[in-house]
Amino acid sequence: MTINDSDGSLQFLTPRNGQWVKQPATVARVKGSGKPSVDAPHKPLPEAEPLELTDIPGAMRKMGWYFSAALLDKWFSYSPKNQAETAFQKIFGYKKDGSGVYPADRIDRNTIKLDWILSFQRAKEAFDKLKTPKLLNNPAATEKVRANIAPYATHEYRPSFLDVSHICKGDIQKIHNNFQFQLMTVDVSSIEKAETYFRTPDDLAGALGGFSFYAAIAEAHIVTNFFDIDVIVDKAFLYMKNPFSFYDDPKAGGSQYLGHWSKDGIALSGWSFLAQKADIESWIDSPVQPEGPHGRTYWPVHNSDFRRWQNQHNAGGDMILFSEPRVFNINPIKLRFKKPK
Repeated sequence: MTINDSDGSLQFLTPRNGQWVKQPATVARVKGSGKPSVDAPHKPLPEAEPLELTDIPGAMRKMGWYFSAALLDKWFSYSPKNQAETAFQKIFGYKKDGSGVYPADRIDRNTIKLDWILSFQRAKEAFDKLKTPKLLNNPAATEKVRANIAPYATHEYRPSFLDVSHICKGDIQKIHNNFQFQLMTVDVSSIEKAETYFRTPDDLAGALGGFSFYAAIAEAHIVTNFFDIDVIVDKAFLYMKNPFSFYDDPKAGGSQYLGHWSKDGIALSGWSFLAQKADIESWIDSPVQPEGPHGRTYWPVHNSDFRRWQNQHNAGGDMILFSEPRVFNINPIKLRFKKPK
């Protein structure tokens, strides 16, 4: 499309980011007639372009999912493979019998930042709910705090001030394992997961899927009276923790569907989640062409595909992700213990 400005200069309208943009142009000096060539022979329609699993991080970057791509690149780069074999191991990084401990470099404390997570409205709303007395000071949370603090409050050489960061040497995994007392989930319930499929997916869903914010004791004051010991917890760590794993729970019914992918990005149907939950064998396991029979081909991707890749290459590393812990003043949690004899 061309237009001429009032000054007689040549202007063209060209599409850019979904809008027509006016820009100046000049007549090109070229050899020949100035018409497009017709010398190229007949070209057959291309076959469906194959997809390698390792193409997905590049597709994520094309979509602007930079954190998702970074995590998946890290997962692919790990060798030998680190593979959660049970639901417990996926969550905690070791099996119930103490075996299968994840290597130290499979605990990622640096990639995902709290400010980035909170830039997504649904995550910010969940985080703000976690900070309220309704969650941090309810009976269940208070009893969990009591259990966590009891070994220190009732010890013969109990301190007057408990600095959890000092005790755990700043290790968020140790803080979580020993002092966590409340949580708030995001995109974990069946309804939330279904909503993820029906709304426009984003980098948060790609990077973390369903995840949780947690609260852990940060500081406590311990006062020894004649008969009792009073404890006041007035500061808490808040942070995100989430497993990054392609483990499938056998009870869930089939391997988790992760979308249809091409080298350009993802294609999703809102009914995909429902088809998987109903264990329906259908198009969810077949390549699709949303742009018609001669358009791009999108391939179904499941957790099991990543497990196949791991087993073939002895590579790929399941991880546990933590954001940095952030300290907040909270409505004081007050406890009383009987003084040991």
